[in-house]
Amino acid sequence: MSTSQSLIVGMKDLPDSLNLSWAQLDEQFRVLRMSQAFYSRCKRSAAQIINQPISQLFSAFNAELCADIVRRRGQEIGFQLQDHRGIRVHLALHSLPEMGWYLILSDINFEDPQMKELHSDYRRAIQASDAWLQHIEDVIKSSQEEVFKVAVSKAMSLTGSRYGFILLHNEKSKTLTLAARSDYPPAEANQADFIEDNTQVSELESRVWLECVRDYKPIIQNQTDSQRRLGDLPLDKLLLAGRYLAVPILFRSRLVGIVCVVDRNEPYSRNDARSLLTFASILWHTIELPRTLRAVSRQSKIIKSQKEQLSQSLTQLISAISEALELKDAYTAGHQKSVAQLSYLIGEKLGLDPLRLEGLKIGALVHDIGKLAIPSQILTKPSKLSKEEYALIQTHPLHGAEIIEDVEFPWPIKEMILQHHERLDGSGYPAGLKDKAILYEAKIIAVADVADSILSHRPYRPSLGLEKMTEVLRAGKGTLFDPEIVETCLEILINRELSISDHIGAAPLEPLVTISLDHELVDVKRLLTAAHAKVAVVLDEQHKILGVITSRLLEHWFSPLLGTAAEREQDRASLHKKAHQIMQHSVPIISEVATSEDALLQLNLLDSEYLVVVNKAQQPLGIIGWRAIAMTRNAFREVERLI
Repeated sequence: MSTSQSLIVGMKDLPDSLNLSWAQLDEQFRVLRMSQAFYSRCKRSAAQIINQPISQLFSAFNAELCADIVRRRGQEIGFQLQDHRGIRVHLALHSLPEMGWYLILSDINFEDPQMKELHSDYRRAIQASDAWLQHIEDVIKSSQEEVFKVAVSKAMSLTGSRYGFILLHNEKSKTLTLAARSDYPPAEANQADFIEDNTQVSELESRVWLECVRDYKPIIQNQTDSQRRLGDLPLDKLLLAGRYLAVPILFRSRLVGIVCVVDRNEPYSRNDARSLLTFASILWHTIELPRTLRAVSRQSKIIKSQKEQLSQSLTQLISAISEALELKDAYTAGHQKSVAQLSYLIGEKLGLDPLRLEGLKIGALVHDIGKLAIPSQILTKPSKLSKEEYALIQTHPLHGAEIIEDVEFPWPIKEMILQHHERLDGSGYPAGLKDKAILYEAKIIAVADVADSILSHRPYRPSLGLEKMTEVLRAGKGTLFDPEIVETCLEILINRELSISDHIGAAPLEPLVTISLDHELVDVKRLLTAAHAKVAVVLDEQHKILGVITSRLLEHWFSPLLGTAAEREQDRASLHKKAHQIMQHSVPIISEVATSEDALLQLNLLDSEYLVVVNKAQQPLGIIGWRAIAMTRNAFREVERLI
């Protein structure tokens, strides 16, 4: 069947709307003519295309490829190349006699699943996935000093490049710093090998930076040295004369640097860019993670230290408040501290966590703070209280809650103060709460409070002893007090009492102060007053005891200033006397391991009111008098009876 020649059209007769991308080339592969679609595809001016070698558009269209095309003249030649932007295209070349070559260009959609399976870059990416993960792992494992050097090496391996480097960006100073780079052979370095690490330039002066910062997107440059001009700045010389791929390092939407790989045999593609971009992103997270962890660790230590200091300061403040209460009620001195200590031991044995234990101790230290609102004559009354007086005493939990009303604690301190006199059966005060309505910490304080009250001396009675305490607590177990708390309290106290041996070191010692031979009397008096002590022990430079000064002895040297000038001058002179001028050289000393019987004999023998208790190194620990010795002996006898 014949075909009419009128039905055959040439390329010049095709409409532009067809969007066919073609170009006519001469024998030297220079562009003579082109379609509108080809012109739009190249994104260059006509002057940069017409009469210019096709290699200007496709760097892979080199002399070697052209020679191969000429050898295959007469055949339809098809092959794939990447343009200067890294986009892979399909080229078809047709040779026409006396007309040179016709080049037809078409983009290949590699997102098509079928094309993906055929795409060499895709296959290479799949094959390299395990190696890619290994690269990241190697960066993570590297030391802080070597991390950038290792990262450059892995980026080169990932992309098959010969060289590479990493630039870091300082947002404040607007500078780029060379963090690490590969080695450049001198023959190829073009002075790049002489660029030292930490070299800095302004970001606006770097060609690589300007191209990469524009869109925060990768740069693919597949032109060779003959087709492009190298930058004059030191960092730009690292690009040498080969192809390069540069990707931004992004962290939390900020541009923090650039990873650049340079020179490989085949052009860089967009898949290379995506792979390196992902690597760069993960790279910075692996670098920042240890930094973040170290910063968090430092902050945690600071917060922990501040918390401990705050807790310690709070405890000291509460202790000071507790002592202020004890100054008002001298007969219950030490009661709140004893209750706090016992409550803490009970809570610890019952398995309370450390934070809760800390709150329990604080609450117990101020559980009777409301007694500040009770008249001292009622608190210290040596006889039985009247009904009205006892009703007034029962208001102290309410007063205590009011006192700390505006203080913010991380624990329920207010409830501990309010509820430490509540009982399981509702017979307590001030609200008559029952079992589950009572705070657990308040139940602990209630048992510790009763135990210490029975064991302590009161103005109207002596200590009732361990046996009476055991009887009272067990009688109220399950009705007044929590059974588990009662048994835990008894276990602690009985074991504690059984561990006490009859020696002076186990007795409650009164405080003393230590002074030197050159202390003036006015200073000695101040130190004794501050420590609530009655005895000052004089030590030499080797801390050996030389003598003592008692508060009673000081009274003989201090008197009201008298009327005449001579008398006033004499009094002032007395204030400035030295300790060695008035001290008693005979010091009543006893070892801490001596028994109470030994202490009584020594007090009788020396006709003294006190003894200075010393340790094995003869260092003074405190003083002990008749009353403390008697209490120690009574406690020991009671324990013997229980045994």
